[in-house]
Amino acid sequence: MPAIKLIAIWLPIALGVVMIGTGAANFAGPTLALKNFALWGYPVGFHRVAGSIGVVLGLLLMIPMTARVGVIGSAIFMLVAVATLIRSRDWGHLPGAVVLTAASFAAIAIHP
Repeated sequence: MPAIKLIAIWLPIALGVVMIGTGAANFAGPTLALKNFALWGYPVGFHRVAGSIGVVLGLLLMIPMTARVGVIGSAIFMLVAVATLIRSRDWGHLPGAVVLTAASFAAIAIHP
């Protein structure tokens, strides 16, 4: 199997695992997540909204029939995250968000 086909299969799955993990962590709301969401200007409890969206998008990425919707949704979600980080000048979290955004767009580009 050509490398591009392997990447097209495994990139959405890997992205899905990351989205589920970070979404679950945000939903659980450890102290650091609560502080970060407050720093970013979101209302109390918004970590649950963002976490839920992250988990749903991650699940969509893991199912081949819904992966296309998942990669588009994750790209939008990550663009909003990058915009939030830039707006709040949270440069420490920005590199990871940019990498996930790039991975989302790469998955869109190579997804059949």
